[in-house]
Amino acid sequence: MTAIPVTLISGYLGAGKTTLVNHLLADSHGLRICVLVNDFGEIALDADLIENRTGDTVALSNGCMCCTIGNDFYDAIDRILRLDPRPEHLVIETSGVADPWKVSQIALAEPDLDLRGVIVVVDAVNFAASLNDPFLGDTLRNQLVTAGLVLVTKTDIAPQGAIEALRAALDRLAPEAARIIAPRGRVPAEMLLGTLRQRVARPAAPGRHEHGHTHDHDHGHDHDHGIEYRGWSWSGDACVDQGALEALLAADIPGLYRLKGLVRRVDGSACAFHRAGRHADIADSPGVPGQGRAVAVGFADRFEPAALEALWQACLRA
Repeated sequence: MTAIPVTLISGYLGAGKTTLVNHLLADSHGLRICVLVNDFGEIALDADLIENRTGDTVALSNGCMCCTIGNDFYDAIDRILRLDPRPEHLVIETSGVADPWKVSQIALAEPDLDLRGVIVVVDAVNFAASLNDPFLGDTLRNQLVTAGLVLVTKTDIAPQGAIEALRAALDRLAPEAARIIAPRGRVPAEMLLGTLRQRVARPAAPGRHEHGHTHDHDHGHDHDHGIEYRGWSWSGDACVDQGALEALLAADIPGLYRLKGLVRRVDGSACAFHRAGRHADIADSPGVPGQGRAVAVGFADRFEPAALEALWQACLRA
């Protein structure tokens, strides 16, 4: 199954993220976009567009939808991956104080997601004050370091000196990022999403491939930008021993944050499994489309993919 393209939208409070998201949903030009937000209250969805609302999901009449993250980011991603039909593009709006690098590591570790890049929204009026703010400055710098595209808003009301200072700062902090000037934050969806390819500026180390179809990815980096994640994934035709899988899900694996998969058991049946923290379960599944697969994400300072790899290999049967 084709992975869903993902774009992250970041920026500080008031820069224009919500305006941009509303425009994407209302004027998607036929592209089925799903937007993942922290709370529906953060965006003012056009009532005329709302077709129905069920729990954490609002469906729009143009085929787009909006979902809330809720208590667990991974659960929100799982809900989206189970949608039928799947969205053609997933847009994740991060909170104003979030470092998109952290979210990007989760997207990179999920085989059903294809990270296209990060859009950072800045406004020309408040940029200098935010950059110099002792609480927001580092966050804004971290956001810009990851940017593949910087969207500049409020240039119609900003002093010319502020605009020139912003350009100089972007030349320094995000020299390789593309820029779009959009005073009111209205940009065609195809311009924002159709041409942006993955450019997460703090690059991951090359993946290490071993054991045939098994591979793990070290997405750590040398900068101090808060929590870092490390991923591991597997795909293949081997079956899984139920008892060994149960032992793996109960094992003490330092730093493991999330593990999930869809595999065939030795008796020919299929199962889906997941572990979040210390909670884990295994459930019967109608089948496995293509090869079995598993994916895990852990905290880079403690999680060792090799340790999980050894336990996983003990589960596999020819």
